[in-house]
Parts: sequence; structure tokens; C-alpha cells
Amino acid sequence: MKYLAILILPVMLLTAAACSNNARGDNGDKKEQKEKEDIVVPVQVENLKRGPISSYILSSATLEAEMSVDIVAETSGVVEQLYVEEGDRVKPEQTLAVVNFEELKLAKDKAEMALQEAENSFNRVKSMFERELVSQEEFDNASFNYNQKKLDFENARVKLDKSMIKAPFAGTITERFITKGQYMPMNQKAFSVVNQDILKVNVFIPEERIAMIKSGMHADLVSEAMDRVFQGSVKRVSHVVDPSTGTVKVTIYVKADQDLRPGMFVKVRILTDTIEDALLVPKKAVVYQNDRKYIFLMEGDEGKAQQVELETGYQNDMFFQSLNDELKENVQIIVAGQNGLKDGAKVRIANNG
Repeated sequence: MKYLAILILPVMLLTAAACSNNARGDNGDKKEQKEKEDIVVPVQVENLKRGPISSYILSSATLEAEMSVDIVAETSGVVEQLYVEEGDRVKPEQTLAVVNFEELKLAKDKAEMALQEAENSFNRVKSMFERELVSQEEFDNASFNYNQKKLDFENARVKLDKSMIKAPFAGTITERFITKGQYMPMNQKAFSVVNQDILKVNVFIPEERIAMIKSGMHADLVSEAMDRVFQGSVKRVSHVVDPSTGTVKVTIYVKADQDLRPGMFVKVRILTDTIEDALLVPKKAVVYQNDRKYIFLMEGDEGKAQQVELETGYQNDMFFQSLNDELKENVQIIVAGQNGLKDGAKVRIANNG
């Protein structure tokens, strides 16, 4: 019996200990659950509001000058004078440089003198022919010689004029490829001239969206490097679809601005539609889950977060247009502290002070 009592005692002690542990475990779980239920997440809220929002077609491109040319020499010879440098502003028909000018000027002066002599001779023969003092053949020969000298003079004048390299339009010299004293063959590039008063971008829009674009539509050109938005408009819409890409070229003109330069990379937004009274949801309030968008609503200064899947229409940098029937103006939406929230979680408005 003594042995039996000794064995029963440890068993009773172990059972009591187990029961004690179970009791503590149950109480701990309940306490932890209660603590979780008592957690109130501080959040920041904003009221939903209405306002305008627009639809855009987005693209990107490099800024170009509408008027940009390389000027080539139309005659060969030595560059005798340079009148402009890179960065200079020029006017239409302004002389930029002269090539082989002196030799061609002498040829033109010689042709002019020969023309004057032929003209005088023709006038004498004509006067005598009218008085029947010379034959028809002599008159024809004088007339032919006079016309030939006129062609020779015109040819010399044109060559002299081509020796002067001129600006085709007002603009800025962006590159100079020649130096004074060098021999310059015909058709060699001499200058590049750009008119920066008219700048453009060419964007390529998918053909299924081209019906939305019309000439005159507003467009924004966004330069991230300069953190600026420039105003432009659609100038031309091509009538041809590129079969290799399925896109249509759209040309956009941008208003002149001292900060704009050809070669700048810009993002292009072509405005296609505007809704003046859309319900706007701040993008900072949206939580993304598996390609779905969610927001959290709350009522009162302390309450529960209500998770709502957001149906969206147009969007811009700051807002989504809400298409949810249940969302109304002035409903409080959580805009900070919503990450990690669960539907039904307790929340309170944080003290910003």
C-alpha cells in the first residue's frame, strides 16, 4: 500500500501541473485575443469630393524643330569670308559666308560688259535694219548674239549669288562645319540652322485610338528633367497607318518657351475628354491587391474601417474617378495608415498635432 501511495502522488502532481498550464494557456489566448480586439489603429482621413478629371492618351517623344536644315555650298572654291558663328541668330536671306566670291564677281563683271557691248551692237543693227540698210541675216545674227550674252550674264550672276551662302529662314546657327580659307567642294555641308520658334513632337498612336484625336486638341508636354509642363496642340494627324506597327503619326506643336530645346525628351498627354463633376478618390488612399484596387472608409472620429473595392474610370497624377454607386461626396476615406488594415478593424483619427 505504501508503494501505491508513492506512485499516486507524482501522478496527481503532474495532473495538477497540466491543469494549471492549460488554465494559464486558455487565459493567455483570451488575453491576447482581447488585446488584438482592443487595438485601435490611428489613421488620417479626407472627405471625398467632386471635381474635373480628364482622359489622356499617353506617349513620349523627342522635341524637334519644325524648321531645321543643313545648308550646303552650291559652288566650289575657297571660303573667303565667315560672318556668323554657332549660336548666332540670323534673318532670312542673311549672308553667312562667301565661297570663291572674287573670281565669280570678275566673271560676272566681264559678262556684264560683254552684254552691254552686244546690246549696243544690236541696237545699231536694229536701227539700220528698220531703214533697210542691213540684211535680215545680219539682224538675226545681232539678235542671237545679244540674247546669248544675256544668258551668259544671267549665268554669271547666278553663280556669283550662289557663292554667298545664305540663311533660308530666320533661326539660330546650331553648327558650323567650315572654316575661313579652306577649299570647299560643291554640296558640302556648311551650317545647320534651326528655327526654335516652332517646335514639335511626333508621337505614334495605336490605330484603334486614333479616332479620338482631332486637329486642334490640347496636349501637355511634360519634361521630368525640368519638372515643367508645356502647352501644345495637335497640328496634324496622318491618314496613313504604319503596317509594321499599327500606329498613326500625330504631330503636336508646342508654344515657344526659352526653356525648350530641340532634342529634349518629353512625355506627351493628349487630352481627349473631361468630366467636370467626377467623384475623386486620392491615389494615396488606394491599396493594391492582385491587380485590384481597394480603399477603406470610416465613419465618426472612432469607428471601424470598411474595405471597399474601387471601380475606376479616368485618372490623373493625383486622383482616380470613382464609378462606385455606394460612394458619395463627403464620405470619409482613409488616406494614411490603411496599409495592413483588415475589413472591420478599429480605427481612430490620428492627432496631427
